[in-house]
Amino acid sequence: MTETENSSATLHITPYSTASGRAYMPPLTRASLNALCDAGGISPAAWQKAMNFCGFRPDGKAWLAYWRQLCLLGGALFFVAGVVCFIAWNWGTMTPLARMALTGAVVASSGFGAVLLGPDTRLGRVLLLVCGLAIGPMLAVFGQTYQTGAELWELFRVWTAVLVLLALAGRQAGLWFAAWLAANMFGALWLGRSLGSPLDALGQTLIVPEWLVAIACVVVCWEWAAYRATLRAVNKSVQQADDGTDHGVNHAASPATEQTWFCSRWMPRMLYFDLVIRTAFFLHGLINGLGHSPKFSPMLLSGNFVVGFAVVLAGLSWWWYRTRQPDLFMLASLLAAGAAVLLSAFAEAELFRDTGTTAALLLWGLLVTGMTAGLAKILLHLQVSMATSPRHETEALSFPPSIFGRTVAGASWQTLWAYLQAHSQQGGLVPQSQSLAEALGALGEQPSPWYVRAMLAFGGWVSAVLFICFFGFLLFSNLHISSNEELIIFVASVPVLLLGRVLLPRGHMFARHFGFAMAIAGTAGVSIALCLSVTPEGLACFALAAVLFALAVLMRNAGYTGLAAVVTGNCVAMGIAFYYGQMGGELAAHIERGWMGGPVGLLSLWWTLVCVGLACYCLREDAWRGAVHGKQAEAWFYGLYTSALIFQVCTLAPVYSLTSEMGLPGLTAGYLGLGAALAVAALACNLSRGAGKASRLLAMAAIPLAFALSWYLPGVGLALLGLALARQMGSVVMQGFVLVYLFAYMVFYYYSLAVPFSLKSLYLVVTGIGLLAVALVLRLWQAKQTAGEAGHA
Repeated sequence: MTETENSSATLHITPYSTASGRAYMPPLTRASLNALCDAGGISPAAWQKAMNFCGFRPDGKAWLAYWRQLCLLGGALFFVAGVVCFIAWNWGTMTPLARMALTGAVVASSGFGAVLLGPDTRLGRVLLLVCGLAIGPMLAVFGQTYQTGAELWELFRVWTAVLVLLALAGRQAGLWFAAWLAANMFGALWLGRSLGSPLDALGQTLIVPEWLVAIACVVVCWEWAAYRATLRAVNKSVQQADDGTDHGVNHAASPATEQTWFCSRWMPRMLYFDLVIRTAFFLHGLINGLGHSPKFSPMLLSGNFVVGFAVVLAGLSWWWYRTRQPDLFMLASLLAAGAAVLLSAFAEAELFRDTGTTAALLLWGLLVTGMTAGLAKILLHLQVSMATSPRHETEALSFPPSIFGRTVAGASWQTLWAYLQAHSQQGGLVPQSQSLAEALGALGEQPSPWYVRAMLAFGGWVSAVLFICFFGFLLFSNLHISSNEELIIFVASVPVLLLGRVLLPRGHMFARHFGFAMAIAGTAGVSIALCLSVTPEGLACFALAAVLFALAVLMRNAGYTGLAAVVTGNCVAMGIAFYYGQMGGELAAHIERGWMGGPVGLLSLWWTLVCVGLACYCLREDAWRGAVHGKQAEAWFYGLYTSALIFQVCTLAPVYSLTSEMGLPGLTAGYLGLGAALAVAALACNLSRGAGKASRLLAMAAIPLAFALSWYLPGVGLALLGLALARQMGSVVMQGFVLVYLFAYMVFYYYSLAVPFSLKSLYLVVTGIGLLAVALVLRLWQAKQTAGEAGHA
């Protein structure tokens, strides 16, 4: 099932009929409620009540569990990394016994703690993961210390075997993910053991047929085992219900929830995505005559085997993920990879070669637009058909609420509608005469998952690039325009923009997607003309930001608005930055005197306004829901936060960032993080309002810590804000992107930190211990709150 489907309620309700006459009931998710409110099916007040009833808004316990889990994972990673760096730095001064004792102590203590606490507890799972990760460095230390003569691939072979055993014992997907990474390294190094560099081996593994078969076997085993485990759990639950033995049973520990780690979809999705990407890459090489690698030892399978393998893989995947275990993400990955291979075949066949360069670019743009729109249409049809098809018994299994707020227990459309009608006399939420089918009739199409929207956006960008190249060749190669280029580009871009505006609201998928590509191409042309005609650069950036804002309002399309928001936020910052760089010596004199106003203050003020605006939108989301521009406001929310992340990435290190390219000193100072800290403080104050005194004190105590982190590490402050916003908004995708950004930021920060390696290892260990201590404090606090509530009860 998809993430959206995983969030659906377990109770079966009567579906309503769509316009096509098919029975259809959307899953009860936050996205469905948002779309229902934006479509006018319920009022913003009813939407807010529904959010609280379904548990989509985190309470105090959910926030404590959320931050405690993040601190546990972060502390474990930092601590293990610090120990490894400490041993690497002091390798020459430490005795062999000390090296083994240090790594062995980490493995033994974490393993003993996992056994003592239990592998089913949250802390026990983290400790077991630490134990598995620390075994790899311990094996490396053992091999280097005692010179066993083992090669690098043998180390990863043993590490993979140990991780698999721990994953079987610990029953968690995190250990399986670590085992998968170690297995990839083992396979690459073993297959490329005759090569001189491990990097060469990793690159060549992409085109080895045997590795495709290995990944396919792992996916098949995982899916079949998960299917059987789910079936057994459902049968036990049904048997308990028939026998009447489920009364008073703790469902959190019931058989239906014991296998949630195994039935979670993120791990098989990653494996399958890796499989289809490798297969598509191999087929692309065969189409272009690259073949498979001759550098490895003789392989048993030839390159042509992959063609038959791909056909079998596509057929089995379509049958399994369409009928037995419906999963739209898997089908989307399969269709996207197939489209990429088909486009590669068209390119190798030199399609449209005889039409000329200009016409070929236009035809290629139309082809990419049509294929992307067709894929989206197929996926949306599959999404509805999966929702209307009879449910299998293995799909009825419900999972307990996760720390990411993706699941809801005990809620359904029926119970929600009864709740809203019961409270309608108090607040006028929904009319008593309005049925659930009538309200859901205003919903229209089910909100598409994020990966379908991402595929559409990527296809639109590719089509837009092809159309931009087409207009460029048409104007400057065919028409031979050599004067007044800015004016000609602007005049040619305006009709393209207008065409995009006309086509974007259309109901036909191809027309809408073609309009999206035209809108991007026209916007790019207007932006180029504006930047060429307006000087200085800072003024051009400000003008471009104003134009993009106006175009986003004019287009009234969420995808276009999100892209415009990303560019607008950075255009304002770059305008200030250009003014900053043009001040030259005068600015340097101000900085030497300690005066940090002017452009630096404006940059800090701008990002502070952005961060505080994001926090205000998150806190007052009910004011935007149901409005005409509700979807556009949500697009501005995600787009502006993305723009802040991009600008922060550009200021990571003085050697690679805007500091050296544009002469912008001081951009890595803590001023840029104060806005994120202020927004976090606003969120903490507002969300803790109405909570107990202890909860408010804990929230207030976290505010100085947020300001300190944001001052010394602005990127961390921005990541903390993103994690808080994503948890409040219930966006798992945003949480994932922010965590990836935070990991990359910390790696780059420690890599470029100008301190001795010994201090880096010390910083890592201290950071890990500090995060683990924070997790312990939150755990004790949560236990105290639970005991207090039990005493009052």
